[in-house]
Amino acid sequence: MKQRDWYLIALLAVFVALAGAYSIINPIHEGTDELRHYRFVRYVVENGRLPVQGQEACRSQSHHPPLIYVLGAAATWGIDTGRDVCSSLPSNPFWGYRYWEVGTDNKNMYLHNPTLEGFPWHGEALAAHIVRFINVVVGALTVWLVYATAREIWPRPRGLAVATAALLAFNPMFLYMSGTINNDVIAALSGALVLYLLVRLLHDEQGLRWRWGVGLGLAYVLALMSKFNLAPIILLIEVGMGLVAWRKRQWGWWWELNLVMGLLTLYGAGWWFGRNYYYYGEPTGVETLTELWGARAPSESFWLAVQELPNAWSSLWGRFGFGQIPLPQAVYGVLWWLVLAAVSGPLVLWLVNQWEARVTGQRPRSALAVPTQQALGVALLQVAMFAAVLFSYMLISPAGAMGRFFFPGLPALVVLMVFGLTGWTGLMWGGAGRTAERAQNGLAAVLTGGMAVLAVLALTNYLAPAYAHPPRWSEAELAAVPHQTDIWFDQLVRLRGYDIQPDPVAAGEKLTVRLYWEVMNQPPGDYLLFVHLIDEAGTMVTQRDTHPGAGKFPASQWRQGDRFVDTISLTLPETAYPAAATLFVGLYVPDGYRLGVQDGQGQGLGDAYAVAQVDLVAQNGRFPNPQDANFENGLRLVGYEYSGRVFAPGQTVTVTLYWEVLDEARLGYLRPQLRPTGSETAVAVAPRTGDILTDVHRLTIPPDTAAGEYPLDLYLFDIFTQNAVIIVAEDGHQIDNHLQLAKLQIVVPNH
Repeated sequence: MKQRDWYLIALLAVFVALAGAYSIINPIHEGTDELRHYRFVRYVVENGRLPVQGQEACRSQSHHPPLIYVLGAAATWGIDTGRDVCSSLPSNPFWGYRYWEVGTDNKNMYLHNPTLEGFPWHGEALAAHIVRFINVVVGALTVWLVYATAREIWPRPRGLAVATAALLAFNPMFLYMSGTINNDVIAALSGALVLYLLVRLLHDEQGLRWRWGVGLGLAYVLALMSKFNLAPIILLIEVGMGLVAWRKRQWGWWWELNLVMGLLTLYGAGWWFGRNYYYYGEPTGVETLTELWGARAPSESFWLAVQELPNAWSSLWGRFGFGQIPLPQAVYGVLWWLVLAAVSGPLVLWLVNQWEARVTGQRPRSALAVPTQQALGVALLQVAMFAAVLFSYMLISPAGAMGRFFFPGLPALVVLMVFGLTGWTGLMWGGAGRTAERAQNGLAAVLTGGMAVLAVLALTNYLAPAYAHPPRWSEAELAAVPHQTDIWFDQLVRLRGYDIQPDPVAAGEKLTVRLYWEVMNQPPGDYLLFVHLIDEAGTMVTQRDTHPGAGKFPASQWRQGDRFVDTISLTLPETAYPAAATLFVGLYVPDGYRLGVQDGQGQGLGDAYAVAQVDLVAQNGRFPNPQDANFENGLRLVGYEYSGRVFAPGQTVTVTLYWEVLDEARLGYLRPQLRPTGSETAVAVAPRTGDILTDVHRLTIPPDTAAGEYPLDLYLFDIFTQNAVIIVAEDGHQIDNHLQLAKLQIVVPNH
């Protein structure tokens, strides 16, 4: 075997191992739209035909071309799952809690039963994992094609081809999608195959021949049968063939090969478009898709799509599930700078060569042959094409900001990234010779190693913990817990200890509670956990409801003797008022009663246990209860205070707001208003930008107000448009049109 093949074999082996690990660790149906993709496969198995949009009992991905689904159906034809096509796993109603944060809190969309889903797989789990493995193979073929493409562009050094393939193979999102059921990976395979054939064609000394027409025609059929957003790739094929025809004067061959590709497309994919026309009245089925799934108006969604570009970027590299399992923001930032470095490398090298040529009077150096230059141009066009396809889809679809929709352009992107980064090695060590080759191999080693580390860390530190069973505790570990208890909940489970951090806790911060549970008897069903933080005024500061184990260990799976640590995070509102507060925990039946609480001697404690008192403090700042709420760069709320927290009907509460002027020109038509009382003031007193305004509201509680807790909502209105001014974040995204201040407690005296 040739030496160079060992690099590819090693790379593919590592890829398959990692993609397999991603697939096994990720519970079934947690992948993006995986349940709907799986339903397509099962529909074919159980009905022996393709589904029709709008005629199914439940939604599947029936609008997509059928290739990957037919492959999955053929591989799982004999498996009896014992479940209907439309069946689903029990859903987690608390899924996606603070989905934008890195963490492990309720990241699972479904409640998973290890008995039904664990290894050795059977039934639905077996069928799902077999189809996932088919996708792993498809991903491996894509990596192989990218390696082969890079070897065609860079015969030496071998490291550049390895690094190019590694940028794809160790992309955490590509690994993740390769380990789930979807059609995005086979779309990437289609893009990689077209790019590979075009690069080979551009380097072929004979130019256009019959084999290229057949190969590119079949590749286009594969693309059309993989995903409908690949249809524009025919433009890339035409450009590639046109460059060869122009360079070698083979326009006759160009016409003949187009005829060959047309016939292959007609016979290989024409039936699919004819079927769509028969069922939907148009060849793509997209109109029916938008009617069933909804769509945006492109003329109204441009700036919204622009704001969603960061999500598309992050989900191209690693944002698992439905986007609720992100990687740290620094990862996306480093990758962004890596791409910028790749873009700037060739440009800087070209400028230096031009300067050297002017100084020496010689022609500028160029190490690239014309076919290679054209191949890189085709790759650039492929990136631009599928970036445009992605953005176009974002204009019409609320779910369009997904990096996986760019997967057909990803093979070309990694080729261009390596080419661009080699520009820096050429700048520092020259473009040829042993020194330059060593530098390029060094760059390749850094890229390959860095991406491999990222792929492993994304799996072990972010994906796996998101779905992991809560940790067990031992007696030795319990002995180290700061607070030990013996509290029983209806003789089913004991709270053996707890830990709370931090105390005191400031407004806007997280309060983390660790509860040490011991199961005494198997519950008859599911119980939900609640955690309430109630301040001394009797108002709810914040609360959480969740399945135990942060959504990953529902009570119906408890068994006698189980011991586990439940970690619950409570995020205090930015407007939380300084006070002493009490933390309560309890368990309840969904839509039903709470479990009774007893101490170790059997003494009843009600239906919630007062775990501890926590001090709520204000953030550091110049003003009472400091805030940072920017109302469209006109005014910024920097603090507020109440004259009290508990009032009776008929009494008056004074609310003082502290504003920083951000735009003095707008003050004349901005009016703060507190609701539901309707108190309104004008704040314009001819101040200047940067000044602080003190804005006092006196609110009288209506005499007929019922007892209870009441929030105060702060609005800032534009008197000309009558619209509420939007609160914006530092990065410019919109937060809300009002700010909810701390609640007031209204008490009604007994007569």
